[in-house]
Amino acid sequence: MSRLYLRMAVDDAVAALPLPSRAEVRRSILQALSAPSARASADDRMYDLSLTFVDDTEIAALNEGYRGKARPTNCLSFPQDVQLPMFRRDLLGDIVIAPAVVMREAVEQGKHLRDHYRHLLIHSTLHLLGYDHEVAVEAQEMEALETRLLAAMGVADPYLNQMHE
Repeated sequence: MSRLYLRMAVDDAVAALPLPSRAEVRRSILQALSAPSARASADDRMYDLSLTFVDDTEIAALNEGYRGKARPTNCLSFPQDVQLPMFRRDLLGDIVIAPAVVMREAVEQGKHLRDHYRHLLIHSTLHLLGYDHEVAVEAQEMEALETRLLAAMGVADPYLNQMHE
């Protein structure tokens, strides 16, 4: 079973918005860590991950700087390079989430906010594990995996009735 060292930070600008509890965040991330991955192959490994909740301005700046897209997005993942095995922890990387975007999307898509956070936490963690969705085949694989992991948590298929860009 995977163990998780989680650092969470909340920018003051979003501290008053509804956020998932630390326990809910841990459950979602650990669920994603159960996915098959070359990065998560060790059974009793300690994974190190940071999660930061930021405002739309901050995530838009990150999105533009790292992806060339000058707009807010719901979440971003920044995988850490694989470390030498002598380290006690596998430094997976960083996840950044914009709660205001997540809230807007949940309303627009008719989803429960808690479930949408679960989905984005799993989605972001899968990116840290090496999954991607830039190519259609990879997107189908990643979405199917997300759907299975979420179903195990009692969350409906997040891609049902959703149009893709």
